[in-house]
Amino acid sequence: MVSIDFTRKKQVLVIHGVPAGGVNDLRQHEAIRKNVRRHLGGFAMPFEMDVFKYEDINNEAALVVKKALAALTGNRIAGWIVEQAVDVAGDVAIAFLKGPTYELIKERFKARIMESYDRREPLIIVAHGPGTIYAFDAVNDLMKQFGLFQWNRRETRPVQGLITLGSPIALDLFGRDWRSMTDLVPARMKVDDDTMLFPWINCWDPADPIVAGSLAGLSSDAEQFDRKFGDRPYYLGWDVRTRVIIAGSGHLAAHTGYWNSSDVGFTLRWMMSRCGVSI
Repeated sequence: MVSIDFTRKKQVLVIHGVPAGGVNDLRQHEAIRKNVRRHLGGFAMPFEMDVFKYEDINNEAALVVKKALAALTGNRIAGWIVEQAVDVAGDVAIAFLKGPTYELIKERFKARIMESYDRREPLIIVAHGPGTIYAFDAVNDLMKQFGLFQWNRRETRPVQGLITLGSPIALDLFGRDWRSMTDLVPARMKVDDDTMLFPWINCWDPADPIVAGSLAGLSSDAEQFDRKFGDRPYYLGWDVRTRVIIAGSGHLAAHTGYWNSSDVGFTLRWMMSRCGVSI
């Protein structure tokens, strides 16, 4: 079993949601880096950043459907609109259906996590949109393997913390709640040290339609995440917190605005402090 070396530079791994553009346009990790840099006042970055890209796998899986529907429109502009709509819906459907494409993406993401683990690097995951489903499932899978996430042995964990942005994970269609979380606490053992819990911070904007599962954004159902992942995970060895932020001007701008939000920068700073880094 590998032991994490906390003297090494921390790693932040970003997994994107439904992107605009192609694989080469996925630079969310650079946006986060710029976001944090604004808080550092010229000091060196205390961590490295990378992005896990899975849009090429999604696109290949949805290519046949996209081409068929676009051809039915008989109009280049209308065809492009249909293609983009299928792209967004397809990404969500792949995460929801948990078929071969979902499994391929999840397993590749887990392999990327284990690359950092084999190098003994402390790792924090920042996930966005449907990417939060893969991140949540990958972390839970790894928790069940090899005893890597024993709650009282932080140095054996391949992931030190999870930050989710604009996540639809609380929507009923994804079927995730506290019961789908791995129990990290051995039977009859008391949780008396919060620093040994696995930290997860969920950031959401009340106007984000992806969080709400509605184009109108959230209405009276603003506490759906807390209802599904509230206080009970504490007794499983998880420290779950929610943070309401205003990421954008509303609607889809709220969903894409997390990357540049100063609140997200501060959230990452707090998570780093849990790993012994002050920024």
